[in-house]
Amino acid sequence: RLAEDGVLLWRLKLPGATRDQLDLVRRSDELVVTAGPFRRILPLPAVLRRCTVAGAALRDGALTVRFTPDPAQWPQGR
Repeated sequence: RLAEDGVLLWRLKLPGATRDQLDLVRRSDELVVTAGPFRRILPLPAVLRRCTVAGAALRDGALTVRFTPDPAQWPQGR
């Protein structure tokens, strides 16, 4: 979804996850999420592949990852 400030948000449900056991890595066109002993490799949707990770927050059992458009991947006028 699109946030008020123009960044794209991807919300992932992670019930029971805690911040100290959470790790997030962008690897090419994938997002690798580790929560304690569990790891998921998630393919990024096409629109997010052309963005960079701008931050993340874990609240109420959900991880919200913020993405900003990469200017090199989004030419002006398109």
